[in-house]
Amino acid sequence: MVERPAAFEEIAETFELLDDWEERYKYVIELGRSLPGLSDAQKTPETKVEGCASQVWLVSEIRPDESGVALFQFDGDSDAFIVRGWIAVLKAL
Repeated sequence: MVERPAAFEEIAETFELLDDWEERYKYVIELGRSLPGLSDAQKTPETKVEGCASQVWLVSEIRPDESGVALFQFDGDSDAFIVRGWIAVLKAL
């Protein structure tokens, strides 16, 4: 089994503590509000996600870690806090 990062575990534990979907929805929005946005220079047609109802941009890179293993890293932004929140959840994972 793959070990999940501590930040993701914290999010999962918080979800378990919240009683209903409205509270979970608000929590995801809070995560989105705390996510640093992308610069205007990063919000280009090439990084924009097409087909979304909201404006969404994702930038990514693959680079090796200290041992040479390729790591996929990304950042994202949206004009919708709920989408930004889901980006934050994916980044934590």
